[in-house]
Amino acid sequence: MPKVNLYATFRDLVGKGQVQVEGRTVGEVLEALIKAYPPLKEELFEGEELAERVSVFLEGRDVRYLNGLATPLTEEATLDLFPPVAGGTFAQRFGALPAWLLERYLSEWGGRKLEEGVYALPGARVRFAEAEPLRVGSLSLAQIEVEVEGEAAEAWFGRIRLAAARGGG
Repeated sequence: MPKVNLYATFRDLVGKGQVQVEGRTVGEVLEALIKAYPPLKEELFEGEELAERVSVFLEGRDVRYLNGLATPLTEEATLDLFPPVAGGTFAQRFGALPAWLLERYLSEWGGRKLEEGVYALPGARVRFAEAEPLRVGSLSLAQIEVEVEGEAAEAWFGRIRLAAARGGG
């Protein structure tokens, strides 16, 4: 059954960060998600079309550049649903930055661990979790989902992105 990762306000509306939903296409999964969580309808759609302000990714690729709502899904598919980013929430999936190293950086940067996968930094909150590894043939690359929100989110997100771009070093 496809997995759906929910971020920021979508996570708040559903009450959890990940759900599994039946469906063979992106559209069917979103319909099932809305059936289970009706408040999502007005957030995800404008009429019958996916709202322009919403980002839906299949394995890191924007479904708008695939087949849109008709994009087929496998049982193991992972969709990421991002609400509009409006001055305060930044999210991305990173490779080559293991969770333990991000935790070390957050601590070194003055972060305080609130719970597993959640740190408070001055002016921001960072949430992270290990994601499905990216697989290309027999190669498997670890990935991590990172979300930063708050008034200083953009600056902290830039710092995390720089650490990830340097291969974690």
